[in-house]
Amino acid sequence: MNLVIIGVGKVGETLVSNFAEENHDIMVVDLEPNKVQNAVNRYDVNGLTGGCLERSVLLDAGVNKADFVICCTAQDEKNILCCVLAKKLGAKYTIARVRDPEYFKEMENMKEVLGLDFFFNPELQSAKEIAQVLKFPSANSVDSFASGKATMVEFDVMPDSPIVGKRIMEISKEYGNNFLFAMIKREEEVFIPRGDFIVNANDGIYLIATETALESFTKKIQIFKRKAKSIFVIGGGKIAYYLAKELIRSGVSVKIVEKNENRANELSCELPHVTVLCFDGTDQEALDEEKLKDSDACVTLTGMDEENAIISLYAKGQGVGKVITKIDRPSVLNMVKPLGLDTVVSPRNVIANHIVRFVREHQADTGNGINTLYKLHDKAEALEFTVTETFPKTKVSLKNLGVKSGVLIGGVVRDGEFILPDGETEFLVGDKVIVVTAVKQITELTQILR
Repeated sequence: MNLVIIGVGKVGETLVSNFAEENHDIMVVDLEPNKVQNAVNRYDVNGLTGGCLERSVLLDAGVNKADFVICCTAQDEKNILCCVLAKKLGAKYTIARVRDPEYFKEMENMKEVLGLDFFFNPELQSAKEIAQVLKFPSANSVDSFASGKATMVEFDVMPDSPIVGKRIMEISKEYGNNFLFAMIKREEEVFIPRGDFIVNANDGIYLIATETALESFTKKIQIFKRKAKSIFVIGGGKIAYYLAKELIRSGVSVKIVEKNENRANELSCELPHVTVLCFDGTDQEALDEEKLKDSDACVTLTGMDEENAIISLYAKGQGVGKVITKIDRPSVLNMVKPLGLDTVVSPRNVIANHIVRFVREHQADTGNGINTLYKLHDKAEALEFTVTETFPKTKVSLKNLGVKSGVLIGGVVRDGEFILPDGETEFLVGDKVIVVTAVKQITELTQILR
């Protein structure tokens, strides 16, 4: 596929990194020559320096022959106009980054008029991911399939956990047999496990089931945490704004700490049901005075990764039940892993999942394309497909389906009900199928077959 990525900032570079691994033909465009050169040297892609609203630059970049043009500069207006121009020049699909809340809420109505195929907001998507974890704080990460009918959660296995040293088949039998081990992460290794796989201390385990079954399991192994009802948010940027809007709708009490007085006043006006406090989030005395330790959860969202990590560690030390930390720089992300932070969210990675899904979905030839995609690790993904009439093996049992090695069927959702698959499970037209795979670059359901 021919991709043109315009704007090589945080999001743009992450997209280049993801798509370069999938062997697409990539052209990057940016006004800053050093950003272009860095991307060219690091990822072996083509590069061009120039403005995204210049017809000659867009033509030199090849947007007239591009399968996808992704505009992710820092300015919404430029991204939208660039997509309009690219579409008129012949680009097959256009994707724009739109961050401003006022613009974003109108984009769905304007998308067709503007010729946009997809638009994204990293801050909004990050806020939604954080809100999901706050609904199920026992987990490090929470991903939903089939409109919430199936859920995948990630846990760390503590050394004193009752499942340490047990085979997966033993754990399933002992704790209900109504969930599925989708993946196990052990240091830098990733396993799509069989029933005889033994769980070790400090493993990261990914389970797929209904929310009810997962809640029951976490209670039985004594790691259950009740849904967070009072949230302390440090940093009043766009993610904090979107997160507060999400949480207030769920009846959650929210406090936002923002050190910039003008921004604090803006948030007070925009979010009348939120308590907005104006002080530096690294001020220990102020945090103690505002009773941080009495909150169910703390979310650190300042513009400084290091500040977020330090405040999160302090919140954990104060006994806050759930701590979520925004870390955006890959170098810092690797450094904080050994610190034992509960949940770390990277907006650039969150949005990369969404755009990779859109591109993969439109690569499918048979109509069995991707509905949902989550990157679990560099070596594994979880995908959701809908079974259509073109799938060649409907009404064939899984034991006879001929699934590739490295592919696990994580669940089937039929008529709104989650089915935990076994050897006799069949795919029917209309089913939502969850696939966990270490096989690279799957774009449609038929590719899971040998």
